[in-house]
Amino acid sequence: MLPKTGVPAAGAETWLFPGRSRLPITSSWLTAVLVATGGSLMVVVSLGAMAAELGNVSVWVWIATAAVGGAQCLLIAELAARFPDRAGGTAQFAYRVRAKGSPSMGALSAWCYWFAWTPGIAVNLILAATFLRNQWLPGVSPVVLALGIAAVLYFVTALGLKLSTVINAVLALVAVAVVLVVVLCPVARPHSSDLSHVFPSTLPADSGGNDGFWAQLALIAKWGFVATWSSYAAEMASTVCAEIRHPERTMKRVMSTSAIICFVAFAAVPIAMFALSGTDGVQKDPFEVFANAGNQLLGPTGEIFVQLGLTAVLILGAETFIIGSSRTIYQMAQDGHLPPAFGKINKRGAPVGSIVFDAVVIGLLLIAFGTNVVDVVAAANFGYMVVFVLLPIAYLVLRKHPAGRPGSFRLGRYARPLAVVLCAINAALLIVGGAQWGGSVMLIGLCVSLVILPISYFTRRRRAKSAPSEAKEPELAS
Repeated sequence: MLPKTGVPAAGAETWLFPGRSRLPITSSWLTAVLVATGGSLMVVVSLGAMAAELGNVSVWVWIATAAVGGAQCLLIAELAARFPDRAGGTAQFAYRVRAKGSPSMGALSAWCYWFAWTPGIAVNLILAATFLRNQWLPGVSPVVLALGIAAVLYFVTALGLKLSTVINAVLALVAVAVVLVVVLCPVARPHSSDLSHVFPSTLPADSGGNDGFWAQLALIAKWGFVATWSSYAAEMASTVCAEIRHPERTMKRVMSTSAIICFVAFAAVPIAMFALSGTDGVQKDPFEVFANAGNQLLGPTGEIFVQLGLTAVLILGAETFIIGSSRTIYQMAQDGHLPPAFGKINKRGAPVGSIVFDAVVIGLLLIAFGTNVVDVVAAANFGYMVVFVLLPIAYLVLRKHPAGRPGSFRLGRYARPLAVVLCAINAALLIVGGAQWGGSVMLIGLCVSLVILPISYFTRRRRAKSAPSEAKEPELAS
């Protein structure tokens, strides 16, 4: 039998949306923070590739995008507190980009969010598997090893959020320890670091091409576009808001804590990496760069600890992405965008229908893309930025609506102009930054994003025909 849900009766905060979560409410607010912590070291995915083109200017790209991600957490905190019955969090509010609701935009946002984070699972698993193969399992295909790790993680996720939370708590402590080793190394061993590698920040001599300033700006936008896929990670805390107790009181604390953790990680880690290794060193394998910090601070033992710790953190990141992406697919089924099978819940309260779907897709991605991770991130980030263009618009619409969970908080008057600015920044990164990755990468992102529209339309239509006697949804208020 399912655990008691603790879900209040549907009220004014639920009929504004087409569906609501039926997942059990059994977790504390710390569970949500642990989910966000899983992305705190995702800087490793594109740190080296970005440094190769931007040099130490990439430090400021990480800081700036992490700051934007933290600001967005304010909007998400209010929405998740007022309307906590939406599994999957951030992407689920875009249904309200129009005053009367838009099923198409709701489906697009949720699908794009799932598309954005699902390749992240594959990327993390490939990085972790490649390191394990290089160190201890020579001759074993990293793809096969990644598939094996994925099978274990999906099995754990299917056993329920409580078990995942315990495992994530242990791995989160490892993540914090790795960050501390990296950040404290330049402080404890000042002779081994050189801040001139960080400041002043200058682009490599040939990065501007013949067009000078505008070419450099386009290059920064290119990597800012990819950096957001990692540095916006704090928002993932909202994916489990429907499963934590008293979200109307705790979501402000959840999102602010998550934003601070991720901002510190995405600001301090690149600074420390450049100070310790310089631009040339940062471009190397991320495991070597991190291991160097561990070796300088704690000797050979520290080197091994950091390498193993980073592997554990990547696996933690994959697990948190699995939690978030499976909740997104589950809520899409609840909203009628996908067949009901994807909304199935097992006896442990896990959305097993969406977990199985997610596992199949991840297996295909690992087989298709192998170890080519940066282009995968760029294509997936097309969908991610669509979500963050729609989110501030939905916030502005819902800001005017009086409905919401009793006891939830509202941001001050600054929230409206903040939403406008955030929408403009994300739109610019999507259009200008995304274009720098070439037509094929963006075309893949666009096609995968749009495929949900006909699927959603025909699924909703079939459901409506199969249940003509059911009461219709209340007409959505403007």
